[in-house]
Amino acid sequence: MGLADAANPVPSLIAALLAFGFGFFWHKLFEKPWMTAPGYEGEPGLKFAPLLIVFIAYFVIAEMLAGVSAHIGGITLQNTLLNALIVWAGFILAPMVVDHSFEARPRKQTLINGGHWLGVFIIMGVVIGTWG
Repeated sequence: MGLADAANPVPSLIAALLAFGFGFFWHKLFEKPWMTAPGYEGEPGLKFAPLLIVFIAYFVIAEMLAGVSAHIGGITLQNTLLNALIVWAGFILAPMVVDHSFEARPRKQTLINGGHWLGVFIIMGVVIGTWG
């Protein structure tokens, strides 16, 4: 298995769209504690440029997850979901915990952000593993 197995961008686009929607609802659900956390500045808003950047970043993440999964065990639901959880724990959650510890951010913010990224990676793992 190689990157050629992960070359189909359609599952990654679908995963990025679903993750984008999930992120919107997640942050709406936790809007007040998220926006009142230390370090957050500015007024909430749905400006186009940041939303476009988020979507592009989600697409890149989905493509990388597909590539990693193609290299490590193949693109199957079980394997891609497992890879998503491993990548989330090792490359998203662990550095976030370190950063939030040194920045003295409240645990609630770490849980909100970590939960958001866990949801994103689960969605991407399921979509890519099912349709990839």
